[in-house]
Amino acid sequence: MWFGGYSSNSTERLRYVLGGVILTACLAGCGTTRSSDTLRTGTEQLLLSTAIERAINDMDLSAMNGKTVYFDHQYLKGVSDEGYIISSMRQRLLAEGALLKASRDDAAYVVEARAGTVGTNRQDVLIGIPQVNLPTGAVAGAPSVIPEIPFAKKTQQRGIVKLAAFAYNQETGQAVWQSGTYPITADARDTWILGTGPFQRGSIYAGTHLAGDSLFSRKSKSDGRVPAPGMSVTVGNSFAEDPELIEAAKIAKAEKKDKGKENSVAPASFTPAVPPSQPQPGRIPTTTPSSTTPSTPSSGFSNTATDSKIGTGGSTTAAGLMILQKRASQSN
Repeated sequence: MWFGGYSSNSTERLRYVLGGVILTACLAGCGTTRSSDTLRTGTEQLLLSTAIERAINDMDLSAMNGKTVYFDHQYLKGVSDEGYIISSMRQRLLAEGALLKASRDDAAYVVEARAGTVGTNRQDVLIGIPQVNLPTGAVAGAPSVIPEIPFAKKTQQRGIVKLAAFAYNQETGQAVWQSGTYPITADARDTWILGTGPFQRGSIYAGTHLAGDSLFSRKSKSDGRVPAPGMSVTVGNSFAEDPELIEAAKIAKAEKKDKGKENSVAPASFTPAVPPSQPQPGRIPTTTPSSTTPSTPSSGFSNTATDSKIGTGGSTTAAGLMILQKRASQSN
């Protein structure tokens, strides 16, 4: 059947199409994702942390086994990734059986560490046309930069770490152990071929990656270094505590606490034995000037009024003693 030149099937089909368009418009939307970069790239941090771990793993710290040790890290201050180096060294000491002490006075041995190098290097190689800067203002509307056109490009970044440590007996001052110094590196290599890449390889990757995705996996292989014996800081493990050491630490802590109480002295309060208004021990009272009034004979005893005239600031006993001394001198 036809209605105004259109069949009923055509009208129904048009309705479905319009309904689909309206539904699609209602369901349509857009979203955005915010991304940011840290001040230091993840590759740089991974290069340095890997080199630090390798340098510390290469130290043979077995000489510290069973010894009380204080780790002196004052010469690592200001070094890049200082906290990671300190924590890794403390972990390796503990893994080798050293007994770490928080105070230098509680340890018999001191392990001192320093850093000669903690940083990264980068080299770039380009086969193609490098970027060229053109003079500005020569031709209106002309580009100021011709971008690089690489046929092949390679970037290599290295993390280089040089750490050293030594130990000595702080009671005798004798050397016990030293690590030796040599640089340890970790590398990352990025390659572009005809604009495709980067193909990522290096010691921080397990195989070859293309723009972050793994293409070929490989097992970790040695780079010619022979790690020192002992527990690596990158290997998971658990350690059983010695009950005797736990009990000895509790006893030492209690003794130290009791000793601190014994040595503590309460502030003394000073109370003068003689009031300030009375003559102090070791001082001789001064006599008053002689009076024009003749002294009356006395039986040797004086009252308070007479005492106050004889000695300034004196007591009754002191005044009586002076009278007796005066009469004795007159009789002689």
